[in-house]
This record gives sequence, structure tokens and C-alpha cells, in this order.
Amino acid sequence: MAFRELEDYNWFPSLLRKYQMEYIGIMVSRMRLYDKVVDLIKDDLDKHNFTNIEDLCSGSGFPAIFVHKNINKNKLTTTLTDKYPQKIETEKGVHYPQEANDISTLKISSQKYYTMYNAFHHFEAEDQKNLLQKVIKNRGNLLIVEIVQPTFLHCIIVTLASTLGVLFLFPLIKPFEWKRMLFTYIIPINILTVLIDGYISILKSKTKKEYTQWINTHFENTEMITVHEHFTFPTYIITIKVTGSHD
Repeated sequence: MAFRELEDYNWFPSLLRKYQMEYIGIMVSRMRLYDKVVDLIKDDLDKHNFTNIEDLCSGSGFPAIFVHKNINKNKLTTTLTDKYPQKIETEKGVHYPQEANDISTLKISSQKYYTMYNAFHHFEAEDQKNLLQKVIKNRGNLLIVEIVQPTFLHCIIVTLASTLGVLFLFPLIKPFEWKRMLFTYIIPINILTVLIDGYISILKSKTKKEYTQWINTHFENTEMITVHEHFTFPTYIITIKVTGSHD
């Protein structure tokens, strides 16, 4: 689809983008939606002896930091990257360079393990295809995680998460900012923008079946791309694993 989430437009206020990214990050962390993802990545790191994770489209960095902390692997480093990098408090072994990084110019290394949390649906089909092809061509490893699907259940979940969830979780985001409270409780523009982007995300997302069909249609070496669904209360998350070389 040609339309994009509000946060993907250059004109969208950076402050609102920051608050929206922070909310999505703290929501998935508090709900522990990535517990099973931690196990998947830990197995891959051990299997391939990786010591560095590069997270793409990191946003607030909360999901990648949550995974890094819960993997709890000695000498593991995680590098966060984003087109709109955020200034955040990181954990030991986590780095967030402040230069802008776009996946269209990303150079894939076979010595790194790449992750992307809840951002794949932001890109158009051609950009998605190019990213996966680049990973395969350069013998890289990438794990994509998507938490939304185009279903009625996800419409309900997104509605609740973008309204009641925002009201309850925003005070827990550190450090405390009066502007965040102002634009949430006095002038509730944060609720509106999070809700709008939530609905757009649903419209741009795919089910496991649709991702599988898309992969079978656009890729010849489909054995290097696997799609799985994992139940994490209250719904399922989807992982797309891209392996540029056979195990």
C-alpha cells in the first residue's frame, strides 16, 4: 500500500515520534511478548557463535534491549540503528550510534546477527523483498518479528492498547517528562497518533499464510526463509527467519 504510518513521514513531529516509539517499546517489554523470541535468538547465537547483534529500525530500542538483557550472554554486544535514532539510556553491551541508518543502504555482514522488531510491515513490498534478498546474497542471518496481523482480534487489541494501554503505561516510561504527560492526558494527541498508526499497521500487516504465499511467489530459494507463528498471550506473533547459508 502507498500510505505509511504517521511516524514514517519526515514532517511528523520528532517529539511525538519519540513518545510513540517509547510506548510501543515499553508495551511489548512489559507484556513480555518477546520471551519466546529470546529463546530463538539465543539458540541461533550459540549455533553460529555470533557475539554481535545489529538491530534494524530500533526506534526506542526497548525491544532489542529487553532481548539483550534476557539472553544474558557473556561478551554479547547489541548495536541499535534507526532512520530516526533516539537518545536513550542503554544497558551494558548495548550501543546506539546517533547517525541515521536506512535499510536501503544497509551493508549485511555474515559475522553479525540481525533483528527487526515490529517494523517490517512499515516497508513497501519491494523494499521488503530487497532486504531479504540482500541478506541471502551476503550470507547473513536476520530474524524479523511482527506483533500485528490483519484480523478482527488484532483490531480489538490495538484499540485497547492504543487507548487504555497508553493511559496506564505512559507514566512508567523513564525518564519522566512533563511534555509526555501534557500530550497524553491534557491534550491527548499521543493517544490519537498511536491509535491511527496502530490501525495503519494492521492494514499493512500480513498473516502467516499471507507471508508464506508472498515468499513463495517472490523468492526461488524459499528454503532460506521460514515463517513461524508463536502464541504469546493474548495473541500470536510472527517470526520470519532469513538464513543466507545452509546450516
